[in-house]
Amino acid sequence: MTTKRVKLGDQMWKVNAADAASVADTIAAAMSEEKVVRLSLLSGDDTPATVIFNGKVALLATIDEGAVPRPTEISGNANADAAKVDPPTKK
Repeated sequence: MTTKRVKLGDQMWKVNAADAASVADTIAAAMSEEKVVRLSLLSGDDTPATVIFNGKVALLATIDEGAVPRPTEISGNANADAAKVDPPTKK
């Protein structure tokens, strides 16, 4: 079963890839219409769960489409250049 990650606020869930578009539409409608909806999602270990989503108070909802690199990842080693910065000198 192929899944996609769903982030609702600070909570991470999964959804079957076949259902991702429908779930995204439901989330978008809940946020634009400021209503509460039930979402059929999966927990981290793929256990089915019904999530009550309040679109009126939600600040963020993300469905990871599986792009490479992921939106939360940075290509390469971003910290490599930071490690080369000279420390501030004392005056």
